[in-house]
Amino acid sequence: MATKKTIILLDGDTMAFKAAAAVQHQVFYPSGMVEPMARTWEGESCMDNMIDWIRRSLKADELRVFLSCPTADNWRLKVDPSYKSNRKDSVRPMLLEHLKNYLRLRYDATNLAYLEADDAIGIWGTAPELAEHNVIIVGRDKDFATIPGQHYQLRDDDENGKPIVRTVTPMEAAKWHYTQALSGDAVDGYPGCPGIGKTRAQRIVEEPVKLYPKEGVIPRGKDKGQKTIKWHTGEPCSIWEAIVCNYEKAGLTEADALKTARLARILQWGEYDLETHTVTLWVPGKE
Repeated sequence: MATKKTIILLDGDTMAFKAAAAVQHQVFYPSGMVEPMARTWEGESCMDNMIDWIRRSLKADELRVFLSCPTADNWRLKVDPSYKSNRKDSVRPMLLEHLKNYLRLRYDATNLAYLEADDAIGIWGTAPELAEHNVIIVGRDKDFATIPGQHYQLRDDDENGKPIVRTVTPMEAAKWHYTQALSGDAVDGYPGCPGIGKTRAQRIVEEPVKLYPKEGVIPRGKDKGQKTIKWHTGEPCSIWEAIVCNYEKAGLTEADALKTARLARILQWGEYDLETHTVTLWVPGKE
């Protein structure tokens, strides 16, 4: 029987960004001009130190680093062409691309075609071949909570500075995905159901009920006598049915809910063909 190993699945995108941002400085000239400046060796050293700390703190036997596919052919753009369009004008640290290449050269960082780093991590984090090992997903993306397994969120440490490894059950992962399907993600640039934030979304997921539209008449005010639609709470139902009801209440459709749910989905084992590089889109009831 093979020895059980502790395997770290590391989000290289996040690590490169953190290291690049940490070593970027500003140079002030007598003329009053200010320019950004960064030393490549300093960024590489910062990266080495962070990875060494993760390895030692989590007692890792093996480290696998994943990066997003360097081309612009993200599979989510076929679901919604506006995905992450809010980031086009964002300013990135100077050494970001250099440090990603450094991860490839020194740590054998890899990527999967058309996928973001978190998708690659989600696939390998749920791979049957790793099920007998102690796999820990390391990053800083809240969406990792949609992946069942062990997680260490960077900087989530105890009072002694030791990393806190938290376990996400399959049920918790499914519920967080459904929550994202309702609330959307402003960071990734896709909206959820209008008027529903994270707290309300979590409440709907925990206590799903049907909503029914009923026609009524406005009793008072400037619109008195006009017809209106009021939504009433009905019987308990599946989480997906509750999500669709809330989208319909907001004037949208099940297709809108499905699009958001697919954008929010971090891929897992069986949802990506490693040979053809094709994605199997999520469908309700999969969990």
